[in-house]
Amino acid sequence: MIESRLVVTKETPLAPRGMVAAEHPAGARVGAAVLEDGGNAVDAAVAAAFAMTVVEPFMSSIAGAGTMLVYLAERGECVALDFNGAAPARAHAAMWRITGGVSGGLFAWPCVEGAANEHGHLSVAVPGSVAGLALALERFGTLSLADALAPAIALAREGFVPDWYQALTTARHLDELAAAPEAARMYLRDGHAIHRPPSMDEGDRVRYPDLARSLELIAREGPDAFYRGALAQAIHEDMAAHGGLLTREDLAAYEVRVEAPLTGRYRDLDLAFSPGATGGITALAILNILDQLPPSQAGWQTTGGLHFRAEAVRRAFRDRLALLGDPRHVTAPWERLASPAYATAVAAELRRAGSAGGPGPAAAGAADCTTHVSVVDRRRNMVALTHTAVSIFGSRVVVPGTGILLNNGMIWFDPEPGKPNSVGPGKRALVNMVPVLAFRRGAPHLTLGAPGGRRIVSAIPQVVATLVDGAPSLQAAIEAPRLHTEGGELLVDDRVGEGALAGLARLGHQVVARHETYASMNFAKPVGVRVTAQGLEAGLDPLRPAAAAGY
Repeated sequence: MIESRLVVTKETPLAPRGMVAAEHPAGARVGAAVLEDGGNAVDAAVAAAFAMTVVEPFMSSIAGAGTMLVYLAERGECVALDFNGAAPARAHAAMWRITGGVSGGLFAWPCVEGAANEHGHLSVAVPGSVAGLALALERFGTLSLADALAPAIALAREGFVPDWYQALTTARHLDELAAAPEAARMYLRDGHAIHRPPSMDEGDRVRYPDLARSLELIAREGPDAFYRGALAQAIHEDMAAHGGLLTREDLAAYEVRVEAPLTGRYRDLDLAFSPGATGGITALAILNILDQLPPSQAGWQTTGGLHFRAEAVRRAFRDRLALLGDPRHVTAPWERLASPAYATAVAAELRRAGSAGGPGPAAAGAADCTTHVSVVDRRRNMVALTHTAVSIFGSRVVVPGTGILLNNGMIWFDPEPGKPNSVGPGKRALVNMVPVLAFRRGAPHLTLGAPGGRRIVSAIPQVVATLVDGAPSLQAAIEAPRLHTEGGELLVDDRVGEGALAGLARLGHQVVARHETYASMNFAKPVGVRVTAQGLEAGLDPLRPAAAAGY
């Protein structure tokens, strides 16, 4: 049968000097304005990130978490900032009552009584966003914190008109928000309905005056306002009143981890990933395995290429879920998993097997959460910044009088004791963010990242491989079909065709064909910027409001 199909793309003119790609147009515009005014890539990324906590409140928060890679062109140096959430000091491995079954939440963990690790006050981890963004600005930026916060403050105070995606996301989570009084007051019109995007009229104007005051306080007093001052006290009191574990002492003790990135190579591209308990090591492991095949055999265009991609992802996730956790609390074979020698052995094993591996754990649920900003400036400094409230609308806890939405970072931990990623006091969970920077012959080439939960971890290496192995543009690489597995069923973009889907099934895969639409989130949603001889080229997911702006 012949049927019509929707073909969607995005086009962005090349920018000669600076470019910002972000999951929301306001983030791209704010960042590009900073670049045009003389700011550097870090200034632009931080200003954009703060702005996106206002216009994308379901994706990120100043009480969220993140991972940031910075390339400093003058020094020829890459730096990684880990400002992910930490478990409160009173948290412990046996804190959850496991009730049996598999959670339908963000991750396919064993069910916890009352889903207490997924939402509510017990789900809140020590937030790192304010500390991380402020430290990046202090060490590597040129703007003051007050100047970087100014666009976010203006958006929160003067208001903005929500887009179709905010309306859709709010509608999908209307019942959960309505059950949380402070969240309902902040995110719902009159406490019970969605704010209307432009359609037959101009749409509603959304204002967050409490959040504007909190941002202004941080602008005046610095991060201490959040971690030691009035905002810390407000968070402490709300947590204490509702049985939460997070305290002002946890906030005061929080530290950003500044580290060297995890480095690797795919074909002729040198790569810098987020290190430690992020998705970086797994993404690199996937690329190392794909690097064992020639480009003609590792792509999505053939059944054999899809099979090898699927098995590379499956094997890397098997190692990830079995072995990894906070490197300051867990001993894991980090160097071996990231080594080309290990990938060579795995690839040989996969070729000998010839068919899909055995059944594994269920894949985590669709993950329409988290956000990302990529920036390249006129001096070719680069930033890749992924930040999040974790789940959609985080914990659903808004601290009264502050407008601050708290993360639900405790969901990242395996709720069962005795695992590498089990809860521990002060421990950081295994997160899925995969910002990446790439270099060709020593020169800046690419900044890339994505939202999408665990599906980020499979998406980023596939986009990199597709780009390097022949895609005509970053946009084409992002738009190309992808797959995802965590060891069990194999999710495959149905655009690969019925023949490829049938071929994968014959090879033993539990194939689940997925058709991506504006309303679905079967796969991650990458955005990035590539440096070319002609100028700076953006790549954007075509089914989301993602946008790029430059000059």
